Amino acid sequence: MSKFNLKKSIFGTGKIAGETTAKAGKYTDYELLRRVTLANLLFESNYYQPADEIMTQIENLCSKVSGEQIVELALECRFEQKLRHTPLWLLILANEIHDTPVKDAIAKISNRPDMTMDLLQMLKVRNGSYKMSKSVKKGLAKAFDNYDEYQISKYKKSNLDLSLVDVVNLVHPKPTAKNEAALKALVNDELKPANTWEVALSQGSGKKETFERMISEKSLGSLAILRNLRNMIEADLSRKDIQNAISQVNSGWLTPLNFLAAQRNAPEFTSDIDKAMKNCFSQEKISGTTILAIDVSGSMGGITSSNSKFSRMDLAFAMAAVGTYVFEDLILVFTAGSDAERKGAHLVWKNGYGLGLFDHFNDIFGKLGGGGIFTYQLCEWLKNEGYAKDADRLVVISDSQDIDAHYGSAKIPDTKPYQSSYIIDISSHTHGIKTNHWTAEINGWSDKVFQYIRALEKGLD
Repeated sequence: MSKFNLKKSIFGTGKIAGETTAKAGKYTDYELLRRVTLANLLFESNYYQPADEIMTQIENLCSKVSGEQIVELALECRFEQKLRHTPLWLLILANEIHDTPVKDAIAKISNRPDMTMDLLQMLKVRNGSYKMSKSVKKGLAKAFDNYDEYQISKYKKSNLDLSLVDVVNLVHPKPTAKNEAALKALVNDELKPANTWEVALSQGSGKKETFERMISEKSLGSLAILRNLRNMIEADLSRKDIQNAISQVNSGWLTPLNFLAAQRNAPEFTSDIDKAMKNCFSQEKISGTTILAIDVSGSMGGITSSNSKFSRMDLAFAMAAVGTYVFEDLILVFTAGSDAERKGAHLVWKNGYGLGLFDHFNDIFGKLGGGGIFTYQLCEWLKNEGYAKDADRLVVISDSQDIDAHYGSAKIPDTKPYQSSYIIDISSHTHGIKTNHWTAEINGWSDKVFQYIRALEKGLD
């Protein structure tokens, strides 16, 4: 989905937003490890690909800190940052490099059955086999204490080279009162299907009956609700039932695009979807005053990929919608300009937040000219208009088609007024918008970008 681009000057130089500060200081090895590990917030869904440069950086840093510190960080990654693959990788390294016992940590972190399969797949990618230490094996076995029949049934298969029954045969978990029957049925291939809507439909139940039952039981997952709003409408569910379903959406694993896709499929429920998005993303706000600048230049109208229905503008607006709920005090700015005149145009937006931003796109785009982003001019305008004076951070979301830089301007965006500053590139282009004058230069387009900012700033306090 995304990647993180951190310039070498950030590491250990004491540079924050382009200037040396006492606050930045010199990072310890553990602080560097934590910083690099947090970068995986942005792409950890593909995390066990061995070619990842970040994985190598993490491994090198793990050799410089204690195994106990690595385990502590793994627990933080799972339960505070909600990561799935990164903590497993850390535990593998803690055990391999330092021979640190990881049984209890693996059992605690692997709170979903599919994570046991993820860990074993990482080991196979790394070592060519599922061979594991006693500590890892005992941890995987103990992890099954967490799982009941529903979880075992739901996650018995995966897209990997192994299934849950393979894990059972490899680690031999000791049955408990809540899973003994399920484990026996799993091994004997007699386990009943989980109570999911796909299973119900495959067994002949009607869509309307299935959705009404699962909404009433509150057994339909958050992502399944968002993805099936159009199916619910076509199945002739009542508006009240659909609103009830949307009100049940509450998951930290969803992305802004999940809500945007739902809104596109069921625009008549925009208000309800927006409330659900706010509920999911506003629980821990990023404190202080934030200027969030959104590039609405012409190039942002391009489709993100041949298989996508969304443009870069859609991604940016979806992130802006989430930003209105994530930041404690937000100054939302849209920016574009005139390429011919080499002049930027900027607009502070005060008319609606959340998914409602999409209703005003034509008003915003029409006022700003549709040219490229002028990052240097944007930063100067924010200072001259007084917005930068009291802001704690600047966050710019763009596709890097920077006209100031593209035409050879030597002027560097002034980020010094802010305690921290971030440039977020939602495309693969890098046409000069990136300098070493930002706290972090990030590629990505999920809410995990904001989680990264929150976690990074906690680490810099």
